Amino acid sequence: MSIVIVGGGAIGLLVLSRLAQAANIPPVALLTRPNGAAALRANPLAVSGIGACELANLTVSGAVAELPPTFQSPALAILCVKGYDTAGAIPALRALNPAAILTLQNGIGNEETLAAAFGADRIVSGTITTSVDVTGPTTITVTKEGGIGLAPVGAASDLTLAETVLSAGGFTVRRYADYRAMKWSKALLNMLGNATAAILGWPVDQVYADRRLIALERAAVREALAVMRAMRVKPVNLPRYPAALLAFGIRWLPPALLDPILRQRVAGGRGGKDPSLLRDLRAGRPRSEGEFLYGAVAATAAAHGLAAPVNAGLWRVLGGIARGELAWDDYRGQPERLLAACNLIPLAHRRD
Repeated sequence: MSIVIVGGGAIGLLVLSRLAQAANIPPVALLTRPNGAAALRANPLAVSGIGACELANLTVSGAVAELPPTFQSPALAILCVKGYDTAGAIPALRALNPAAILTLQNGIGNEETLAAAFGADRIVSGTITTSVDVTGPTTITVTKEGGIGLAPVGAASDLTLAETVLSAGGFTVRRYADYRAMKWSKALLNMLGNATAAILGWPVDQVYADRRLIALERAAVREALAVMRAMRVKPVNLPRYPAALLAFGIRWLPPALLDPILRQRVAGGRGGKDPSLLRDLRAGRPRSEGEFLYGAVAATAAAHGLAAPVNAGLWRVLGGIARGELAWDDYRGQPERLLAACNLIPLAHRRD
């Protein structure tokens, strides 16, 4: 019995660091890109911030065929790649042939893609709320402790092994009955202060200093909540993240009460860290996880006969910039242009 973590980004390295130190669990290996594997073979994995440690002699590989026999057909594969890499990871997962696959990916739709390829009963849905940054090829910084939610995708999905090993690794683990409720609730949190800041090229606190842009953020989440109601999915609180409470506030509280809360929770809670979608644009990545947040909300809304113009507009602009179809300079620092793209033109003239 063994465990293979697939994906050597921030979350993959965090999970590797925790499980490599855990007692009484199966052996753990990391499957990542060849250059990432080479870096970890040459240098220790260094974690700073919460849970600081340095780990050497880890089992890492750049290809399934190069893994030691112990890690062929593992009991569990933990998928930690970006949502836009899910389809590309399927051939490696097929070659790996795990008994079960836990996805700790952000966004909406990854579970369905994996279930179509491997059957729903082999898939365990997961969401992680710990905040972690990659600071180098073999270094990460954990800035805020969270936890992990787990939910079955198929009727026979078994959460026991995933819950056992993650708990042994020091994570706070909570089970949920409905993976859609869990993943959509996490998506609500991921949406706040993300695409707007990326498109404008602004820090989140600057976005949340503008009432027009807070109104845009509220509108995007309200569209997502309308889709969740159409799906008969209710927001749930996640480990150390009160997503259900936040959803209630966004739906019912007046702006005068809600906006100061959002400034504190969204802008203040980041500690000055730039959102992931802004970092991706700055790095020139041609694909964006916004596809699995705003794009997924807009597509699911359309499937239910609902309109989601704010999410559709955010994804149209964000995706266009990432793909090079729109000039970032046409939107950077120009909130009126973004508001117009999201059909919130009246807000573009509001200064109160």
